[in-house]
Amino acid sequence: MKKFLQNKKGRYSLKQNKPGPRIPPKDASIPTMPASNQSWPYEFGFQIGGNGPSYILTVEDGSSAHLSGLQPGDQVLEIEGQNVSSLNAQEVIALAQSQRNIPPSIGVVSRIEQMDITPGPDGRFGFTIVGDCPLLVEDCSPCSPAGRSGLRAGDYVMEVNGIPVKHHEMAAALIKASQGRTLRLGVLCMGSRQKRSSGCIEGSLKDTDGLRQDRKQKALEFNRRVEEILRNDPEVKEKLFAVLKQFAAERKVDWLASVLPDILTTEEQQQLISNIRYL
Repeated sequence: MKKFLQNKKGRYSLKQNKPGPRIPPKDASIPTMPASNQSWPYEFGFQIGGNGPSYILTVEDGSSAHLSGLQPGDQVLEIEGQNVSSLNAQEVIALAQSQRNIPPSIGVVSRIEQMDITPGPDGRFGFTIVGDCPLLVEDCSPCSPAGRSGLRAGDYVMEVNGIPVKHHEMAAALIKASQGRTLRLGVLCMGSRQKRSSGCIEGSLKDTDGLRQDRKQKALEFNRRVEEILRNDPEVKEKLFAVLKQFAAERKVDWLASVLPDILTTEEQQQLISNIRYL
């Protein structure tokens, strides 16, 4: 585990169990430190996500988080020494924002998993990615080369052939250049899974039916919760569904995470966020 602390000069210092590459450049300028933790983690230059545990999804170049050595794919284990390994992103953010130290110390460990994907007969890998910072796996057939290697829709691609990637254009170019050869992805897996065997057609059909039923059930539960919580706030309800419709078309996870708190402003309304993650 690596722990990032604020020292007396307002900069981050790095302590780790063994030598590693996370050393800020010597000529890096010191970013302006926010006056409070109310905008943690955004004003410190990073974003987190996850429904328990929580992960670092993006780190802005030149930010306090970047200079401290935080990297996309890190799991958040501690905030000011408190174990947060089972908390979701909203709970971690609330805890961090309540701390006196600016910024609060954060303990992390990398959860990037390396996957070697051998292309199929057509030279392709069988998955698609969308978005920027981070790159989300939008679709991946369980019986595709990528699916058999363990990749799943909902995972985040952090590296392609050992190169950190933030933008779709760069990642797509690197993946295309690897067609016909083994592709190595650095992946943040949002959930446990196991590899499938090649004879998985029948099983995948059953899984698909189960997934459809699960999605239907969650959609019904979400609609019930919306009616329960927003029955007296039709304007909020209208704004929420407009945002979800736009997200369904564009699949911009970071955008969705940034606008939801502006729409769901009360503590009761923000209970819907955990349901939205599963839609």
